[in-house]
Amino acid sequence: MVQENRGRNLALGVSVCMAVLSLCAAAILAFYPPPATFSGLIPPDNPWVRDGRFSVSVCNGVQCKLCPFKCFLPEGARGRCRVRINYGGRIKTLVYSKAVSVHLDPVEKKPVYHLYPGSLIYSLASPGCNLRCKGCQNWEISQIYPEQAARTTLVPERLDVKVAPETGRVYGELKQEEIATLSPEEIVSYALATHSRSITYTYSEPVVFYEYMYDTARLARQKGLKNVMVSAGYINREPLEQLLKYMDVVKIDLKGFNEKFYRDYTGAGLWPVKQTLLTLKKNGALFEIVNLVVPGLNDGRESMAGMIAWIKKDLGTDVPLFFSRFAPNYQVANIGATPVETLTWARNAAIKQGLKYVYVGNIPGHEGENTYCPVCGRILVKRYGYAVLENQLTATGGRCPHDGTRIPGIW
Repeated sequence: MVQENRGRNLALGVSVCMAVLSLCAAAILAFYPPPATFSGLIPPDNPWVRDGRFSVSVCNGVQCKLCPFKCFLPEGARGRCRVRINYGGRIKTLVYSKAVSVHLDPVEKKPVYHLYPGSLIYSLASPGCNLRCKGCQNWEISQIYPEQAARTTLVPERLDVKVAPETGRVYGELKQEEIATLSPEEIVSYALATHSRSITYTYSEPVVFYEYMYDTARLARQKGLKNVMVSAGYINREPLEQLLKYMDVVKIDLKGFNEKFYRDYTGAGLWPVKQTLLTLKKNGALFEIVNLVVPGLNDGRESMAGMIAWIKKDLGTDVPLFFSRFAPNYQVANIGATPVETLTWARNAAIKQGLKYVYVGNIPGHEGENTYCPVCGRILVKRYGYAVLENQLTATGGRCPHDGTRIPGIW
């Protein structure tokens, strides 16, 4: 009986304490409200805020189901990506139509080699990323909060093709516009006006601006444009499969093939990225893989050989694979550029294992920039940097003109 009374008294005491703390918290908030920066994120007229997808209510918050981190968000909290928030018990995206980097690029810059070689691609990004890569090339936009981004940005609006009367030389004159919001409809319109054949969601991490990408890709498909997602592949299966209805090419950055390296370098794990690649394969998607080779971190020959073997066994020999040169940047600026010999060894090792389309990136003039026929060995697409010097595949619909071998891609 004594123990029972003590338990009741303890429970009553806890309840009283919690009630007092709640009253104190309410009083503090009444006299000292939260900073205006928070309430300013979701004003009724904020054009960048929309309902987010892929979440469930859990306890006193919501759980985001977009990526493998599955962030639990109490009211007002943001996910690891910095751009998805629990507001009123619902997931909101803070970057819909908030483009912070928009450019007209050659498709080879992505790099994507098996889609319309030599064509222009309309490229855009919003702030945020769910990874923390130490060597991120675009950390100024991927590692910021959306409210830290500039309120306006220049976007390519129109590309006029002209002919110089004196020389007959054909050139392009690019018109740009400064905007605060860039809607999916405007993106598609500008892509067509700049003679782009495709749109790419790139630079930061398009997974975290999923809704913006999805709506744009759907409109682009209706207008005959191709869609390309350039991603680290940290996305759950359901949202990925829904997105694949409108994606024509997916380029995945496979950072390395060691779990410890992935944790240390990206703050994420290798296993979910492998699952993304397997999902792409299962769904018959056209995808390419890039491995940025960082000296001393992910360039061990045993690890690289393991990656090549896994790609061959689980993804197939037709998957284009890039070994790209690292340049000092961000938190690993003390590491030197990747030796050419390392990339050449990796390419040769992959070819020896039977991979048919193996490339070397960021080294203009390297023989690994070209697309070769895996049967006769002739050059079918000759490149120098971002320039296409020769393309024999467009006229043949993607077949080698010498022996008829079908080359996977969109030509």
